[in-house]
Amino acid sequence: MSEVRGAITLITGAASGFGKLLALRVAQEGGDLVLVDRDKEGLEATSEACGACGVKVWPYVVDISSREEIFRTAARIKDEAGPVDILVNNAGVVTGRSFREAPVEKIEATFAVNTLAHVWLVKAFLEEMIARNRGHIVTISSAAGIIGVRRLADYCASKFAVFGFTEALRMEFKKEGLRIKTTIVAPYYAKTGMFEGVRTRVPWVLPLLEPEYVVARIFKAIKKDRPLVVLPPVVRSVWFFRLLGVRVFDAVADVLGVHTSMDTFVGRRTS
Repeated sequence: MSEVRGAITLITGAASGFGKLLALRVAQEGGDLVLVDRDKEGLEATSEACGACGVKVWPYVVDISSREEIFRTAARIKDEAGPVDILVNNAGVVTGRSFREAPVEKIEATFAVNTLAHVWLVKAFLEEMIARNRGHIVTISSAAGIIGVRRLADYCASKFAVFGFTEALRMEFKKEGLRIKTTIVAPYYAKTGMFEGVRTRVPWVLPLLEPEYVVARIFKAIKKDRPLVVLPPVVRSVWFFRLLGVRVFDAVADVLGVHTSMDTFVGRRTS
């Protein structure tokens, strides 16, 4: 089991959404925190709320789309906070347009934040985990990292990538006999604002998830070293329906409204 109390947990995207809620949950458990986000005001608010729980908090305003900034900040974190025990790669962005309509810059940003930032953060902190032969790497992927969805081509690709990346890491650690744990989290749409406007045709089967529910499941998975969390559990049926062939697979997705879910997408509103 991964112990949170007394450990240092690094969370990206900590200014809002899953990142903020998870940071508060860790703080309530007695865990120290390294919080990373590019939103300075939101990061300060999360840091203050966590610090009120009596734990140590190190906030860093970082643009994680920059590899150089990630490595530079990682060096500071090691000097100022110490070795990271639990790394939560949570930060993410979404374009929400068809591939034809998506600007090249938006596609690049999607991969820089959703995929490469995960890779570079693991690269930055993995050697220390190996030296101590302990650690836990948590990857927030998505149900869109399991099934391709219309108007999410770049997002799906980025989330499929980190799903495979983390799974491959797990097998490398297993082969090398390392006691470093990995957890992949693949939730359906959640009410964090990131996917504002999306609709679900059959909410009794595929509900829009409450962020608090998702974070509770993430926290439990960290504590119990669970390698995979898929939410809601019915999303696991994706792998079964793939076995029945592409036509059946597509038909089921159409019935559930998977490929019309983004038609009313608005995205996170900014003031």
